[in-house]
Amino acid sequence: MARLKPTAHTGITLVVGLLLGLGLGSTGTAVWGQREAAPRLNPQERTLDANLFMQTSAEYVACCLQTYAWASERLRQRLAALAPSERPPAVILDLDETVLDNAGFQSFLDRESKSYEKALWDRWERDFPTETRLVPGAKGFIEEAERAGVTVVYISNRTDREATVAALRHNGLSVEGIADRLLLRTDTADKTARRKAVEERYRVLLYIGDNLRDFSEIFVTPELAPDATDDARRQALAKRRMAVEQHAYRFGTDWFILPNPVYGEWQVPLGREPRRFLRPTEMR
Repeated sequence: MARLKPTAHTGITLVVGLLLGLGLGSTGTAVWGQREAAPRLNPQERTLDANLFMQTSAEYVACCLQTYAWASERLRQRLAALAPSERPPAVILDLDETVLDNAGFQSFLDRESKSYEKALWDRWERDFPTETRLVPGAKGFIEEAERAGVTVVYISNRTDREATVAALRHNGLSVEGIADRLLLRTDTADKTARRKAVEERYRVLLYIGDNLRDFSEIFVTPELAPDATDDARRQALAKRRMAVEQHAYRFGTDWFILPNPVYGEWQVPLGREPRRFLRPTEMR
């Protein structure tokens, strides 16, 4: 762009600009020392792309269909090789973001610029069961399992039984015998005791979830103080990854995990400044 030659007009423009910059309003009243209020920050901005990925991308649909398709194949294989037993076969599934899609709740948080609060989730769970949808592939897998005589058990950290059953029914899933097949949270988020209770009654062939703790507490994040050092947080991240690598033989065999980049145990070690844990690079 050519450089402008100063003129009387440009000089007047500079003076006007200076006055406006100093805070002289259009009425001629000075507003010294005042600043425009900063726009309110949306705490959900951090998860916008993750939410859009889950709500709009064909890639997310493909990931879910792929996971459930292979789970169906493995279920058929395991049923074919099953030895006679008095315990009937079963599969264990988590609910939220494994079977039930709660995108509406995430959209609410974003629209209202709110952080997650349990009271808000409780209201969503209780009052909006008919806004839930199904994770792609979930219904086909569940119905195939049921046709094959496999009991589908849900272990979830939801707490409202009536609303959860309503969500299942709304999405066309069977609620026959649901009183014995829906194990909700009582006093702890740890699902170990609930899994064990199911395993005592059934031969559990597959486990499906979106959080590693849906499979085992070996993946729980070690307790971290709010002011934990970066080294402590990196050790917690490394511990979970190591546990996955040590149990790699189970993933795709009897453990099946679905993608959830919006929330979960994976966020816990990152703290309030997650950018610090991005992989470094020498690129300049």
